[in-house]
Amino acid sequence: WSQQLGLYLGLSANKLRYFTPEGELVPTPAEAAQQAENRAVEAENQVQQERQKSAKLAAKLRELGINPQENF
Repeated sequence: WSQQLGLYLGLSANKLRYFTPEGELVPTPAEAAQQAENRAVEAENQVQQERQKSAKLAAKLRELGINPQENF
């Protein structure tokens, strides 16, 4: 237990790692960066999917004679 850090030291995959008081593994800086990158990619994918949905809905409205730019 590290009093200053408030973390435990333990082994994970035969490596010395920090753990929270709840027992969760503290990610290394590289792991944290990868997790952030993964979240950013996922967010971008969600944005792209929403844009595609929006474009499909706008096309459907135009098929029905409704201009989505004027009415919304």
